[in-house]
Amino acid sequence: MVDGRLVGIAGFHTQKGSFTGGITYKDLVSLLGFVRGSWAALVFNLYDRKPETGELLMDGIAVHLDYRGKGIGGRLLEELAAYARENGYGRIRLDVIDTNPGAKRLYERAGFRAVRTERFPYLRWLLGFSGSTTMVQDVGHKSLLHQTRETHESKGEDRC
Repeated sequence: MVDGRLVGIAGFHTQKGSFTGGITYKDLVSLLGFVRGSWAALVFNLYDRKPETGELLMDGIAVHLDYRGKGIGGRLLEELAAYARENGYGRIRLDVIDTNPGAKRLYERAGFRAVRTERFPYLRWLLGFSGSTTMVQDVGHKSLLHQTRETHESKGEDRC
């Protein structure tokens, strides 16, 4: 939240339940605008997956358009990893679509690694993307993004 305004959210679920279960269509539209918020709601509903034992499954991350590129996404991922560690999860898993290379780069900087890619070009007309990459992060260790931030902080730099 910035000045009482929701600027970013990371949704996840575990075998116990889903954080994004309380996120409404109105919340997504508020964050992303009507078209992108509607699209996100559709994709979240079509792309439903289940977490494995000991795994936190990230549903998605959204940052308000006015706040992108300001480190909000990285901060959300750090908080998600901290939550996972504190609650005994060994890893975080997510899927990133092929039309969102910026998100994939963010996840790679945060220490996620690709483990599988699925292609479904015949659904591009419906979904707007034709493949996704499954990525995982071992949360037993600090993320690369966190290590990079610590390195910069120890040098007196403030980067996000």
